[in-house]
Amino acid sequence: MLKVRDLASRSDFTEGTLRVSPSRRIIAGPAGQTSLEPRIMQVLLLLLDASETVVTRNQLFDECWGGAIVGDDSINRAIGRLRRVLTQVAPGAVDIETIPRTGYRLILRAAETPFCAAEPVTADEKIARSSWSRRRLLGGGLALAAAGGAAIWQAGESKEDLAAQLITESDAIARAGKQESTTQALALLRRAVAVSPNNAQAWGALALAVARSEHPSLAQTTSPTLDVERAAQRALRLDPANADAKAALAIAIPYYGDWLSAERRFDAVLAQHPRHLATIDAKAFLMAATGRPRESSEVRLRYLSGEPFDVRLHYRQIYAHWMLDRIAEADQISGRAMEMFPRHPGVWFGRLWLLASTGRIERALALVDDAYGRPPLPASTVASLRAGLIAALSRDRSEIDAAVRQVMAGVQRSVNGVVNAIMLFNIMGATDAAFDLADAYYLERGPILAAMQWRPGQPRVPDVRGRKTNMLFTPNAATMQRDPRFLPLMRKIGLVSYWRQRGITPDFLRR
Repeated sequence: MLKVRDLASRSDFTEGTLRVSPSRRIIAGPAGQTSLEPRIMQVLLLLLDASETVVTRNQLFDECWGGAIVGDDSINRAIGRLRRVLTQVAPGAVDIETIPRTGYRLILRAAETPFCAAEPVTADEKIARSSWSRRRLLGGGLALAAAGGAAIWQAGESKEDLAAQLITESDAIARAGKQESTTQALALLRRAVAVSPNNAQAWGALALAVARSEHPSLAQTTSPTLDVERAAQRALRLDPANADAKAALAIAIPYYGDWLSAERRFDAVLAQHPRHLATIDAKAFLMAATGRPRESSEVRLRYLSGEPFDVRLHYRQIYAHWMLDRIAEADQISGRAMEMFPRHPGVWFGRLWLLASTGRIERALALVDDAYGRPPLPASTVASLRAGLIAALSRDRSEIDAAVRQVMAGVQRSVNGVVNAIMLFNIMGATDAAFDLADAYYLERGPILAAMQWRPGQPRVPDVRGRKTNMLFTPNAATMQRDPRFLPLMRKIGLVSYWRQRGITPDFLRR
């Protein structure tokens, strides 16, 4: 039997009411035809080849992803897209049955309308019309959806089908990383659970989306952790094996100062769902935040390449290559990411710190001065970045002192101001200022008051799990790490105890 990945070698065939052309990646049915992405076509072929027997998730990973390390959500997206297309081209004739904790089975039914070569309306056109109509309804009725409004779906489309489409659309919006994406993605998921309240996948996706969001709502009146717990527990009552719900419960709890408990939570999820991408990513960030940036980067590079269109994961590659001293690769990734996701804060800051920390301060300064290309940063942030880079370039003591005062003035307004300040102080060589700020931020000591929470207007980089420590372990923090004040700081924030309990040596001590 030909491998499903060999699309060009597969002949066209008819199965029930479907006409499939693997080489051209076209599927047709009584209601029209459409083209499929290569991987979606591979998933369809594997399900068809199974002749209505169950295809496990591991088989899907091995056959369609070539065994690459990708998350369970990759399969969820593929199945969701395939269900949507099959509903459009052959409504009522084909189902994809989910077998909990196992996999999927494709079911073919005899249809009243036989296959017809005529193509009155393509499925792509129908999908586009459906999406446009749904966007219009959502745009005008998010308040209704948030309150659990009435179910609205097209004739012939089940609640489960609509929920699956809403989950897919939410994921696509979140992956694009636009400024308003968090609010839009969460609104779609809330709509999905309102439409299909017994849908475990929808509740799990909602729990995970809230858990991964740094600040789900400016008008939030309840704790995000409680929101995560409610949605996750609902998902687990419906499906005790729901991976997203388990991951959400593990990720939602801030882990600053409680590193070991967090790692054990992530490991417990990965023991049952070793390919769950959000959990792998969360654990990789924990590694970086606990002094293991090289191990974190190696883990990330094993799975990030499989998700090139997810900005939440894509820009991590910039840091991963930088931590491994692969500057040429980091430059290529950052340049590509800037083109794919223009003005995204995570991508832009990744490019900025890469340039500034590898001796290319003039280029970093040009990036800051490019008002068209940078994200919508507050004017005070732009001014602080510019002052710090100019001081780093000149190495003039008076300019460094002036820049320190300007940067310090901004740390009370924004938690990202703290992260930026420590990065800038290390680039400028203002080590004393870096330790003064660290005492204020981590230990709440000294005359400086550092922001601990997100502030309105602050551009979000969705990595935070409590107070950040990852910037203390970047290559440009080497001077801090060699300073006799560094290990006492690590002891006070609990990292020395964590290293002892785990029996590990952080990267900076290895050097």
